[in-house]
Amino acid sequence: MKNLPLLHLYTIVEAVFILSYFRTLFVDLLLKKVLLYIIILFPVLCIINFSFIQSIFTYNTYTRPLEAILITFFCLLYLYKSGFTDNWIEKPSSWFNMGILVYFPVVCIIFILSNYFTFVIKNKEMNHLIWNIHGAMSMIMYLAWGKAFSLIKKDG
Repeated sequence: MKNLPLLHLYTIVEAVFILSYFRTLFVDLLLKKVLLYIIILFPVLCIINFSFIQSIFTYNTYTRPLEAILITFFCLLYLYKSGFTDNWIEKPSSWFNMGILVYFPVVCIIFILSNYFTFVIKNKEMNHLIWNIHGAMSMIMYLAWGKAFSLIKKDG
């Protein structure tokens, strides 16, 4: 619980980085503009949340799931707009998106219910199981991202 203030900050940083990544992928100027507004407004919303709504010492059950929903939405939108090409599996962006689609939709439920699991149910075994599932989803996402990085061609 002592590192929860860092999680509030991490949520902001993670959202800004991943949404900025999607901003580089889209060619549609309207989508780029929408993403820019979200990249600016989401941190403001996070600051309002931990300043007035949820204590910085509790899990951010409002902004963390919102982040997961936004990232999942833009990931699915990118997949819809890009389509599946013949060399889809050889594109780094495909692997980044696979990692995102494994992690964020699955753990969104954990993000929403985390304070409930911790403070209401108080079942340590179930809490450990839930966070182990979260850890496994994180590992799968990072492995997919690692594969994506391995596919990036180095110039020179």
